Amino acid sequence: MSSPLSLPVSRPSQKSGKAGPNKSRKILIVKTGFSEVLDMGISTTVSLGDVLACTSLLHLFKDDEVTWVTSWAARQLLLDNPWIAKLLIFGTDALREISGQSFDILVNLEKDNGLCTFLNHVQAKERFGFYFSDEIHDIVTFKRSTRYLLVGQENQKGLNKNSYEVLYETVGQQWQGQAAILPRRMRRPEKFDIGFNHAVGTKWPTKAWPMERWKQLEKLLKKDFSVSWQQGFQDLSLYMDWIDSCRLIVTSDSLGQVVAHAFGKKVITLYGSTNYKRMERVPHIRVIPSGSKCAFMPCYLPVCKNDKFCMDEISAQRVADECREFLSP
Repeated sequence: MSSPLSLPVSRPSQKSGKAGPNKSRKILIVKTGFSEVLDMGISTTVSLGDVLACTSLLHLFKDDEVTWVTSWAARQLLLDNPWIAKLLIFGTDALREISGQSFDILVNLEKDNGLCTFLNHVQAKERFGFYFSDEIHDIVTFKRSTRYLLVGQENQKGLNKNSYEVLYETVGQQWQGQAAILPRRMRRPEKFDIGFNHAVGTKWPTKAWPMERWKQLEKLLKKDFSVSWQQGFQDLSLYMDWIDSCRLIVTSDSLGQVVAHAFGKKVITLYGSTNYKRMERVPHIRVIPSGSKCAFMPCYLPVCKNDKFCMDEISAQRVADECREFLSP
């Protein structure tokens, strides 16, 4: 098991406090982003959107003492969260610290064999998420109902639940509309009606809507709305500032939709190679799935196998109409 730089970051916990028998519990959440809750793969590329989405669980632990283990790359999304009492950066020091404690609840949302095996030995009264089974020598889930999470997303085409419903089901709870939590010390004033979150990460380039379509969309909207193109792709702080400056974000299935949703923005997400059901029934998010008849869709492939690219099947006019309706008084 690799051990990147470990840097514990601790702040006073801001809680209302509980008295008597309802005293606060010690919670350990492990979410680094090297794997995704809805995907079986392990990657060296951190899924920032998946880490941020998992902060929705903090609504369940507002009055508790939460320790969260994450990756260095994802730390900026969690640093100012008032419901995280201690933030630990994944590595030797962090693992040593949690191994010397006992917790009331341990939530492991990572699927790495080494990490799951290690967490088997951390003391906890109640466990959720993933663990390594000595019986079958593989990763399993504590909840039988969520064992489908151990297959790839391409094998979950029939799953009729959004990401937050699945996340809450993993810890034995029912999602009731709770969003991800991304506090900011200073919110930015809204300067633009619509933001084009056009760039995507390297893991799934097939999520991208063709640039030609973005340019067509701009022509259709610019007479009536102020439009801003994505900023801060290589600078997370600048990126979040830019999203905060827009009323509505048009985006692919990426970090941008989770950040915008956490900020309370209106979001339109374009789906093709990934499953649009992941964000259905999420407040303030409208999904536009591709109308492609591709038999592989959603394929979760980095390179398209089909003659016609599914994202190209989403017309600029369709997106423009959705923007107008969403922003109408």
